[in-house]
This record gives sequence, C-alpha cells and structure tokens, in this order.
Amino acid sequence: MSLPLAGAVTVTDHYQLTEGVNQVAPAWSPDGDRIVYSSEQAIWTMNADGTDKKEAYDSIVWDGEPVFSTDGKHLYFASDHIRPFSAKFINIHVVDIDGLNRTQITKNADMRAPAVSPDGKRLAYLSKLTGNYDIWVMGINGSNNTQITETNINEGAPAWTPDGEQIVYSLDGDIWKVDTESKIPVILKDNEFNNYNPVFNPEGTRMAFLSDKEGSKDIWVMNADGTGMEQLTFSDQDEMDPAWSPDGKSIAYSSNKAGEFNIWKMELSITEPTIPREPRYIDEEYVVENKNPIIEKLEDFGSSSPLRLVIAAFILGAAIVIMMTKYFVKKL
Repeated sequence: MSLPLAGAVTVTDHYQLTEGVNQVAPAWSPDGDRIVYSSEQAIWTMNADGTDKKEAYDSIVWDGEPVFSTDGKHLYFASDHIRPFSAKFINIHVVDIDGLNRTQITKNADMRAPAVSPDGKRLAYLSKLTGNYDIWVMGINGSNNTQITETNINEGAPAWTPDGEQIVYSLDGDIWKVDTESKIPVILKDNEFNNYNPVFNPEGTRMAFLSDKEGSKDIWVMNADGTGMEQLTFSDQDEMDPAWSPDGKSIAYSSNKAGEFNIWKMELSITEPTIPREPRYIDEEYVVENKNPIIEKLEDFGSSSPLRLVIAAFILGAAIVIMMTKYFVKKL
C-alpha cells in the first residue's frame, strides 16, 4: 500500500527542445539558463527553451552523459576517447565550457555517469573496477577514489541528495539510497515494477524517477522517503534521463515519443500540502452559552426557591386547564 504524495505535482505544459537523432542525457546549468546534452556522439548545449544550440565538444568517438560543474565553467562527461597507447576503456573527462582544455581524470576500467556533488568538490560515478558497475566517489580532480557500493550486479547512475551526504541510485529495478560516510544502503522503493534513474528536486522533498508500472518507461515522482507515487508522463514510448531544473519548476528529459530520442521539457505546478490545524479544545468552565433572559430568570428563581417554583408551576398549569375548559364549553 502506497501513501499519497506530499502535495500535488501537475504538468502544465510540454515542449520538444531538439529535433534530431539520439539526443539524450540532459543536465541543467547551475543558473538554469542552459541545458547540456548528448547529441549523437558529441556534447551540445542550448538555452532552456531550446534556442541557441551550440556544439561544446566532439572527439569523433562517443562522448556522452555530460553534466555542468557547479560554477558552470566546465563540463564533465564520459568518453571513448583514450590517451595514446592506453587501454580501451570508457573514462570520465572534463573540458572547459568552450570545448578547450580536455582532461581525462579516470583510467584502468570503464567509468561513466559522473554526478557533481552540490558543493562542487566531489564526483560520484559508476566504475567497473571490481568487475561490474558499482558507485564510487572521487575528488573533483580525480583523486581519492572511494568505493561506495559493492554488489555483484550493476548499479544505475548515481545522483546526490541536495545536502551532499547521500546518493540515490537504482539496483535490480529498485531504488536505493546510500550514505557516503557509512556506506550503508537503504531501499526506498521496492515493488513488483522496475524503477530507475532517481533524481532529487532542489528542495530534497521529492524524487523524479522512471517506472514501467504502466508498461513503458514513464516519469513518476515520489516523496523523498520513497512513499507515494504520481505519474507525470503517459507515453506509449519510453522516457529517460529526468533532470530537475535548479528552481524545481521544470524537468528536462529524453523521449522517443515523437519517433527518435530527443530532449523534452515539462513545466510543473507544485502545490505543497496544507497542514491541518489541530482542533481547539476549551475547558467546560470557560464555555459561555447564550441563553434566553426569561429562561435564565426562571433558572435563578428555581435554584433560589424550589418550593415556590413548584407552586407557581402548579397554579400556572391549573389556570391553563381552566381557560381551555371555558373555551371548549363556549363552543358547545
């Protein structure tokens, strides 16, 4: 049984931002003005509305999975490009935003899916150094590589929590979270469906993710603790790579619902949950009732002299009986 989502997330509009082939893996600039993405085998950027598309880097071999640095001046990405006379692996590279000064920062195994920490000092990434894709963390320059997860199956692409202390990811169709210090994983979403690619909103209150609950891979959102599910896309085709904008009001993603995989953007209306007021309880001694003045006087009279109240009631009753008897006798 799933708890309801905290607040409502409504899609108000959709935009197709690119028109090409194999346009995937969008990621936002820190100011929300630009989106970087993989176009075929190259890295491109564009305005958040799809205008001003520019090629940022192309090494002729495959380059993909790009993300901005936190200062917006560099791009981290995975690439088949290798140093001369080195082994053939997918590695993580960094390049200036203008495409200059490329530097390879990993080696010795396939390493990909870089994710820059919120403070800009670390990279989470996938590494096959131990045989299958596990999540690792390293310094932004490639130093101090530390393994975070260790399983015998492939983990999905990592994404940071907004506080930079934990990482969310998918594993075998479920969504997990792991603390980078304790390295203890906790499952967040475990159901009979396949769930992938979780990413936090900037406030850390919700996650967007992919699920095949309705057949194809659609974008859903859930609460940060894994409770609740709300569907955002309803395509018969597949969505991929959800990415929240820095203001939390949009999600960029890739989809083949128009035929080829292209970059799309959805605009969101988010209603935060209302906090129900606690019921107010008033002590009985402070309850003041609005009573008829005549009734109040009768209550006072009765409480001060009960016998006189009984006699008065008897006389009043007898008078009413006599009056009614006279009325009916006249009618005869």
